[in-house]
Amino acid sequence: MSAHRDRIELRGLRVRGNHGVFDFEKREGQDFVIDVTLHTSVSRAAATDDIADTVHYGELAEDVAHIVEDNTFDLIETLASRIAEHCLDLAEHVEVVVHKPGAPIQRFFNDVSVTVVRSRDSTVIAETEAYLNLGANLGDAADTLDQAVAALGRHPRITVLRRSSLYRTAPWGGVEQGDFLNLGLIVSTSLPAPELLSVAQGIEVACGRTRELRWGPRTLDIDLIRLGTNHAELVFDTEALTLPHPRAHERAFVLAPWVELDGGAEILTPTGPRPITAVLTELGDQEITRIQAP
Repeated sequence: MSAHRDRIELRGLRVRGNHGVFDFEKREGQDFVIDVTLHTSVSRAAATDDIADTVHYGELAEDVAHIVEDNTFDLIETLASRIAEHCLDLAEHVEVVVHKPGAPIQRFFNDVSVTVVRSRDSTVIAETEAYLNLGANLGDAADTLDQAVAALGRHPRITVLRRSSLYRTAPWGGVEQGDFLNLGLIVSTSLPAPELLSVAQGIEVACGRTRELRWGPRTLDIDLIRLGTNHAELVFDTEALTLPHPRAHERAFVLAPWVELDGGAEILTPTGPRPITAVLTELGDQEITRIQAP
């Protein structure tokens, strides 16, 4: 924690936002209450009596309000973390509390809140590689995939390292629909797995993705397959995300672009890690055609 004992606090900032796991929360919105504490020295400002030497709390309030208003997250944990990351530009140590007084709980309660504490020296996360598989079969699918790759590359904590050729693949899951176009990406990122997934889902929504039918037609689908490398792979299991992807070894449209990008990769299967080249060979009955170089 910062050695500074001075604090600048903004408490009880009430902002309307569209955050929550339920569709009606995103559609109708609700009020959120934000508390921000910045641990920073105010000695210079006290000496100069100049607002330029301190945090302008009016601007801070507007910045925090825009983060709440201009984004949509499932979790207030994500919202609180985004606010804290912004505030670290203003102070060495920050505490952010997000209150959700209208949370959909079927019991009497006073408040629901999440508190995150961040310091500048704790925000550095080692870069690691991730493999993403992108697919689309509605509209101009090739153009949509290009836009998605560009959007991922614009994120300040994602760098696109390698992009595969474009593949035409038969649809998966037994739903009658047109063929997909698929490609693979290897990226370098310092984002934790849930945040990388959130970025991908945000790009899906921006491209018109809806989720009415499992394995149905898609304007855009971005799957996070693996975070890490051989023998240094993240194992992660929540309701929203499982890593490594539990069905990747069954899908040629995932493996063929991956083999092109990293033929030495291994993939987890029910019998243990195996070379993806061998696993892909065993899926030879699945229709997949390389149609365009990267």
